[in-house]
Amino acid sequence: MKITKNKIFVCIGALVWLATLVLASIYDLDITLAVADSHSFFGRALEVAGEPPAILFTSFNLALMAAYFLRCDAKRARGITLAVLTLIGCVGTSVYAIIKITDYLAEYSARSLSPIALLYSVATALAIAFIFIAVALFMKEATLKRYFLTAWRCVLAAILTFVIIWALKLVWGRVRPRQLTLGGYFAYTPWYLPQGFTGYFSFPSGHTANATVILSLLYYFKFIPEKYKLVKPIATALLSVWIILVALSRVVVGAHFLSDVLFGAAITLAIVYFCRLKEK
Repeated sequence: MKITKNKIFVCIGALVWLATLVLASIYDLDITLAVADSHSFFGRALEVAGEPPAILFTSFNLALMAAYFLRCDAKRARGITLAVLTLIGCVGTSVYAIIKITDYLAEYSARSLSPIALLYSVATALAIAFIFIAVALFMKEATLKRYFLTAWRCVLAAILTFVIIWALKLVWGRVRPRQLTLGGYFAYTPWYLPQGFTGYFSFPSGHTANATVILSLLYYFKFIPEKYKLVKPIATALLSVWIILVALSRVVVGAHFLSDVLFGAAITLAIVYFCRLKEK
C-alpha cells in the first residue's frame, strides 16, 4: 500500500487526537477550572462568530441547488417543488445564523432580544439569502450542473452533522461547565458515562461540530486549475486553525469540556470525509 503525505498527516492527527482525549478523560474538570472564564473576550467573540460561516456556507449551497432545480431539472413540476424546498432551506439557515449572532450580542449586553433587533436580524438574513440566490441564478446552466453534486454533498454533511450531534446531545445529557455552579461540582460526569435525557447538552460540542462543517468547502477545490494547486493545502491549514480556535474558545468560555470539543470536531470530520465525492 502506497503511503502518501495525506495518510501520514491523518495518522499524526489521529494520534494527537487520541493523546488529547486521554488527557481530557483524566483532567476534563481540572482543565476547565483552570482556564474557564465566562467573560473571556476570545471565548465570547468566537461564541458569536464560530458557527455562522459554516451555516451561511450551507445557505449558499442550498441557493445553488435551488437555482439548479429551477433551471436544469428536466421534470418541471419536480424541479419547482425541490426549488421551493431548497429556497426555504436557504432562507431558514441564513435567518438562523444571523439571529444566533444577534441573540448572543443581546445576552452579552444583558438585554433581551428586542423586536426591533429581531426585525433587523431577519431583514439582514433575507438580504444575505437574496444575494446568494441572485448569484446562483446568474450562473450559467453548465456551471450549475457542474457544481450541483458538490453543493448537495456540502448540504448533506451539514444535515448529518446537525442530526447526529443533537441525537447524541439528547441521550448523553452531560452538564455544561458553566452550569456546574448551579448544583456544585458533584454534578460533573466524565464523557464516557452518558446520563440519558437530563435536559443538559454539553456533549458533544455543537459549536465545534458546526464550525468543522466549513471543511466541506474543500470539496470545491477539485474545480481549481492545477496551476493553483497550492491553494488547497493553504486553505486546509487556515480552516483547520479556525476550527481549533473555535474549539478552544468553547473550553475557555466555559461552554464545554475539552472532551466535548474533541468529539464535536471528530464526528464532523468523519461526516465530511464520508460525504466527499470520490474521484473517478
